[in-house]
Amino acid sequence: MAGKCDHAESRLKCIECDAPICTNCMTQCPVGNRCRACIGGPAKGAPAGPSAWLVAKTLGICTAIGFAGGWIMPFLSIPYVSCILSFMLGLIAGKWLATILDHRLGHKVGTVVVFGLLIGLSLSPFNALVWVIVELIREPLMGDFSNIINGLSAIVGIIFCPVCFIVGVLRPSIWGQPY
Repeated sequence: MAGKCDHAESRLKCIECDAPICTNCMTQCPVGNRCRACIGGPAKGAPAGPSAWLVAKTLGICTAIGFAGGWIMPFLSIPYVSCILSFMLGLIAGKWLATILDHRLGHKVGTVVVFGLLIGLSLSPFNALVWVIVELIREPLMGDFSNIINGLSAIVGIIFCPVCFIVGVLRPSIWGQPY
């Protein structure tokens, strides 16, 4: 059933007042279309982007989570188990993050979360990760094949724990999947 807007006939309705709106008058919002009266001004076409405060708050929270994880993970250095423990630690942090995360960032929320986690990890003891990897690569090149294999397995072990932590955080907070 079509309604009459000021400009044209339309089947679109405002999600707040149920008034008919045409495509020229509507404002797209994350939850639907709204009319000019409900928005409080002329239609702007596309929804406004996230505020700088919202991005900074999310980035700050994720940086703190990455920083805390970066200080806790070195104490979980049990061979073959540390990656599972890092993933579990990430799941706990991600579950908490999912309760406070503001999804008004839209599709950019994942990017902000990953950026925050990487910044936090780089401010923790994992900031030396690059130099450790360089040393692990340089040493085996001077030795035999077994040293190369040992060096590569050490690199994978060092990189894999932070990756498991980040995936653990993203699983409940961004992907919305339970454990």
